[in-house]
Amino acid sequence: MNENCFLTNYNVNLFTAYVPVLNYLGTMPEFHDELKRYDLKVDGKIPDQAKEVLVYVFVTTHGDGNFQRGYYEMFTHQGGTEFTQFMNVATGQGVMAVNSANLWFPVGDGKLDLKLFHSSDRKRSIAGKREDDNEWSGVFVIGYRV
Repeated sequence: MNENCFLTNYNVNLFTAYVPVLNYLGTMPEFHDELKRYDLKVDGKIPDQAKEVLVYVFVTTHGDGNFQRGYYEMFTHQGGTEFTQFMNVATGQGVMAVNSANLWFPVGDGKLDLKLFHSSDRKRSIAGKREDDNEWSGVFVIGYRV
């Protein structure tokens, strides 16, 4: 096998069917350096035997000032290892952006952490929302594999 292949040590059959579910976990962090933790097994929809979860995230951003890029770091923990994935976000004057991703994670300790990294001088929310609107972002578990 090619030693440069990122799947060399990945011990999962990528063609195994998954069980679809729809489990809303909450909104994403909206401020720089904000960390949110979600319970992957909330409401008992993900069984203890689950090894992996398919997570869907989306975010709508809006901003003012100069164009700025940031990113979300998303991760689970398993046996002392952190499994991390990333999603880009952007803000700026006249910029409204939507981004989403479907990501597989090991279930590990049953928690999913999301942290927003954005310009350190930014004290305002990146959320593209009205004051009473919580539909600017979402974190869902949409499937699992055992």
